[in-house]
Amino acid sequence: MASGAHVLVVDDDLDMLHLIGLRLSSAGYQVTQAESAEAALVCFRKNRPQMVLTDLRMGEMDGLALFDHLQVEAPTMPVIILTAHGTIPDAVSATRRGVFGFLTKPFDGQELIRRVADAIRLSPALDPAQSSAQWRKELITASVRMEDLLRQALKISEESRTALFVGPGGSGKATLARAIQQAGQRVDQAFVSISCTDFPASEQEELLTQDNPDGAYAQAAGGILYLQDIGALSPIAQARLFSVLFAQMQAHDPLQRLKSASQQRSVPDVQVIASSPRPLDTAVAEGAFRSDLFYLLSGMTLLIPPLSDRSEDIPLLAKHFLARIRPEKNLTLAPESLAALTEGRWPGNVRQLKNVLEQVAELSLTPVIPEAAIRRVMRDFEEDDLAAFDDARREFERNYLIRLLQSTAGNVSQAARVAQRNRTEFYKLLARHGLDPVSFKQKFR
Repeated sequence: MASGAHVLVVDDDLDMLHLIGLRLSSAGYQVTQAESAEAALVCFRKNRPQMVLTDLRMGEMDGLALFDHLQVEAPTMPVIILTAHGTIPDAVSATRRGVFGFLTKPFDGQELIRRVADAIRLSPALDPAQSSAQWRKELITASVRMEDLLRQALKISEESRTALFVGPGGSGKATLARAIQQAGQRVDQAFVSISCTDFPASEQEELLTQDNPDGAYAQAAGGILYLQDIGALSPIAQARLFSVLFAQMQAHDPLQRLKSASQQRSVPDVQVIASSPRPLDTAVAEGAFRSDLFYLLSGMTLLIPPLSDRSEDIPLLAKHFLARIRPEKNLTLAPESLAALTEGRWPGNVRQLKNVLEQVAELSLTPVIPEAAIRRVMRDFEEDDLAAFDDARREFERNYLIRLLQSTAGNVSQAARVAQRNRTEFYKLLARHGLDPVSFKQKFR
């Protein structure tokens, strides 16, 4: 049985319209009936359905014209077209243009229910008023969980709050940070994105020193500083960041404003957003991350779900990416191709989905991408994922070294003995991961 999904049925044959309505209602769907394409557009705009089932041959506006109008207003809306035997070529042409599918009259009732169920499964309910907002145009979603997350993001933007994003790689943390900029008063100011893993410990400190004219704070003045992989900051860099954030917090405290001008410290007007691929609680408990910095950052924490937890977004994202990757090809996905994408594992999340579609788009020789092409590229990417063992080993190695230096308070000789490595080799390991043993001699304050 269906779960109350909303279907719009369009046919100028009233007997057929009534019959289809009865079948779908009996299957548990919420059905809206329209006797013409013009009436269907009115119904669609008043209460958006999750799919449209329309006859091909109607009055002034036929089913294909209705489809064209729906494509403009809702590009991801699945449309199934009902055709007579003589109009099958038209239906095939429509499928190439992006119509979800077609059924030939007379149709089997069970086949009708099955095809509608396939379309509904790939088309969750949407809130068009929310999804059309300019600030979130790059965040394609129909997920209730994501909608709640976006409401929180809007609050972060409106209040210019420090925030922490936690979510797996490729899930859209950077895109969300940019959306926050677009939604608020900092829209015309700088957006500076820094990956903490790209800088050794010695450079991280200078990067986050507010008086450094070449540092990240100077570049982000008045705007947003987005710090990716915040857990990779060295202890000294964490101390620098805490100092600046604490000074900003004091500057916005009404009691602090009562101080004389000579007592006030000049602080940069920068909104800081940090991200981490995993929760920082463990790092805090182990002493690898400052607890006071964590509390400053985590006052507003957004947990970004992996794509596997929002599979209802895959059809929307797929159509969005294909339209941007090779617009001149006017590519669409066969229903089986869309199903294959929806059933995928996607360990690389939205970024991996985009990469798969980019490769498929380049290789496609037909406007309708077949299932075989999708599965072949997905399989290639899965095999590439197996080669990421070296990346996982490097991450484990770095975390091990950090914990080792913490437990020995930066004593290289002692740490090397525990690791069963000579000092020369141990120093090379530290250099490879940008770790400075001296910084571990200093206690967190």
